[in-house]
Amino acid sequence: MKIYVCATLMCLALLSGCSTLSEQECRSEDWHRLGVKDGQHGGPASLLDEHQESCSRYGIRPDEDQYLAGRDAGLMDYCQLGNAFRTGMNGEKYQGVCALDVDAEFRRYNSAALEVYNSKKQAEDIDSQISRKEKELGKKGASEKEKLRLLEEIRQLDRKRDRLRSDLHYQERELDRLMDKAKHRDVRR
Repeated sequence: MKIYVCATLMCLALLSGCSTLSEQECRSEDWHRLGVKDGQHGGPASLLDEHQESCSRYGIRPDEDQYLAGRDAGLMDYCQLGNAFRTGMNGEKYQGVCALDVDAEFRRYNSAALEVYNSKKQAEDIDSQISRKEKELGKKGASEKEKLRLLEEIRQLDRKRDRLRSDLHYQERELDRLMDKAKHRDVRR
């Protein structure tokens, strides 16, 4: 019986975790405002489906026209080229939500910034691995064989970090070039 109750509670928790909106939010939501907010964050149109699914549990139907009009307004803010860099540097991958006239450029800029973000995260991860191995190396009681293994692993990580830093330097130069290009493009508009 306990297993059944636990399993039921877990299923309910999982199902409620999928809701994008609570019953109160569904009842009082300004659908235009929510659309603007989702658009400003680069949310895909499929978010409306998730909101509809959440609210349908309470017998509430979102105002689709108001939501989509708000989302379009929010996307006007989101789809500024400078935002492609900011979102990429924050680790956010572009979801293909901008108009066709800026989509390819936004995607390219976001991708370049995301590449820098990912390389920096990898470098941080390697630094952490090296620190852990250096601590292990400093522990008393480690055998010579263990110390040699750790030293070799540290050397390999150092080489990997050096290659990554070289790549990162190139990526950052390319990102700077793209940012300058975007600035000049925005000035001409």
